[in-house]
Parts: sequence; structure tokens; C-alpha cells
Amino acid sequence: VCLFFSGAHAADLALITPHVRNIFPDAEALGEFEGTPPSAAVLKGGRTVGYVLLTEDILRIPAYSGRPINTLVGIDTEGRIAGLAIVHHDEPILAVGITQERLNRFVSQYQGKSVFDKIIIGAKREGYVAIDGITGATITVMVENASVTRSAKMVAEARGLRPPATAPAERKQEIGASPSTSQGAPATAEAAKPTSSFPPVADAIPEGGPKTPRVSSTSPAQEKRSKQTSTGKTQPGDG
Repeated sequence: VCLFFSGAHAADLALITPHVRNIFPDAEALGEFEGTPPSAAVLKGGRTVGYVLLTEDILRIPAYSGRPINTLVGIDTEGRIAGLAIVHHDEPILAVGITQERLNRFVSQYQGKSVFDKIIIGAKREGYVAIDGITGATITVMVENASVTRSAKMVAEARGLRPPATAPAERKQEIGASPSTSQGAPATAEAAKPTSSFPPVADAIPEGGPKTPRVSSTSPAQEKRSKQTSTGKTQPGDG
């Protein structure tokens, strides 16, 4: 099936057609690049199945070369990244030091991830989705990651796409969040964990209890007589 473009500039057709076909193999038509930020609807049977965008149209973040990396990004109607392809760059390392196979492996990691995920390069961190970088191209891949994730999220929000209503971690918290409603069952360890970044109250109290001044309910004279009695001294007037 020949991919029919209803609005893209003629100069861009030869550049992006093969990439759109790779990202959306069943696409039948592509709408105009429109809106703020600009994107084009991908159509099949007259129904929108996704959107494509060029990062250079949205965010021009300078990479190692001082120029942005222009990437075609496809997202589906659920806000997932369907695929992406670097269509132009001036990065020396990508031209001579990195093979196309390594570059393809890097960009393929984005496929299936949500545009609402916090994607980072490198080691795993709580609350983030980590992907592998490219050795020797740290700045390049960091700029590419920022360009792709930020541009895709902006388009998704402009097109009315929203993240899932409740994330798995939030559902887990809701299950154990109210021990009082568990019909007498003891609170679970998960429910007892604090959700705030501040230390729990129990941890803030020094071992042995808070150091507060001692308050005596007896008079000074009574305390003196008590001490004398405890040391075996005879009180005045005793036998």
C-alpha cells in the first residue's frame, strides 16, 4: 500500500516516508503537520492510529556539535512511543565512531515506553525508566533523550492524550492505605511505611524517649527527707 500524504511539505516526503512506514507499517495516510507543537496524524481506514513529529520543529537543543539532532518520533493513541528514527544530525561521533547498528539498538529502546515515563540514560533509579547509553557519546545521547521525551510528551498532551489514571504503585498504596477499613485486620508492613519524604515521627524521637525536663510533684523538703531515709540517716525527732 502506498502511503498517501495529505499535507506534509513535498521536500519532507522523501526524507520521512521510509521512517513513517517503518514505525507504522499499516499506515495508509498521513495528515498535515499542524498544531502547537506541530505533529501529523497517522491514519488507517480513516481512523487515527497515532501521530508523528519532528523534534527539530519543537525543541532545538544543541548537541555536542552545537546543532540539534532532528528525530522523527511516532506515538500511538495510548501515548506509547511506537518508534523513532534520527533523520539528520551533525554529530562527529555518530558519523565516524558509532556504527549504525549501535545507533539502531539505542533508539529501539524507546519503543513501547510511555511518553509520560521519566526516561533516563544509565543506572536505574526509583521512579524512572532507565535505558542504556552509547559509550563515547554521552552528551549526544543525553540531548537525544531530552529532545525525544520532551517533544513527544508535549505533542501527546496537545493531542489530548493522558497517562493511565492509576499507576501500579499507586494502586498498591491504595490497597493498604487505610488499615481502619480492614475490618479489624492488623495493618500490613506496606501500609505502615510513610509516604512522605520526611522521617517518620518515631524515627525523629531519640532512643529512650524525648529529653524533657523532669517535673517533680513533691516539695523540696519532702525530697530532702526521702534522700535522707534512703541513705540510712536518722531524721530529726526519730527514736
